Amino acid sequence: MTEASALTRHHGFGLDDKPVPFTIRASQKVHGGLALGAGLVAVGFAASASGTPTGVLRWFAAAAFAVLAVVCARALTVGDMLVADDVGIRLRIGDEWIGTRWQEIEEVTVLKRRHPLDDGRIAVHLLDPGPTLAAMPGTTRKTADANRRLTGSSLAVPFGLTARPSNGEVVQALHMLADARCPVREQL
Repeated sequence: MTEASALTRHHGFGLDDKPVPFTIRASQKVHGGLALGAGLVAVGFAASASGTPTGVLRWFAAAAFAVLAVVCARALTVGDMLVADDVGIRLRIGDEWIGTRWQEIEEVTVLKRRHPLDDGRIAVHLLDPGPTLAAMPGTTRKTADANRRLTGSSLAVPFGLTARPSNGEVVQALHMLADARCPVREQL
């Protein structure tokens, strides 16, 4: 045993002392499969389209499936949707990152998945959401407002079928990172 390794163990500077960041990423398998499938269906509709009234409807269907393929392909490039570490939580809304420190959070609620086709949700409730929401660009603010109407919180991220958490024990992972600076609760 060297002096450096003895010092590391003795003074507690090991790698296990620092909490591991928690992330939620878009599911590559789901979005890739949807993009491929929608692209193939779009090509099929376009190949069978013509100038007749029925053929025009096939062009519209081809265009709709092509848009779906592009949206799903874009989801493959987005990366992380939420990152929580020992400093705080950052969420991606559209192309914007919204971040806050643990001390500025009133509570974090986690709605767990109830069955395989159900999505869970992590909602971040701020002590004073005014400054954070006011600093958002207009399109991001509209998305956050719609999010608030749907979920009860402007800052919420789904996880489950289309997005995967880095740790299956979501509540425990966030609780460890919050370190008593804000409560992390499971929503029933």
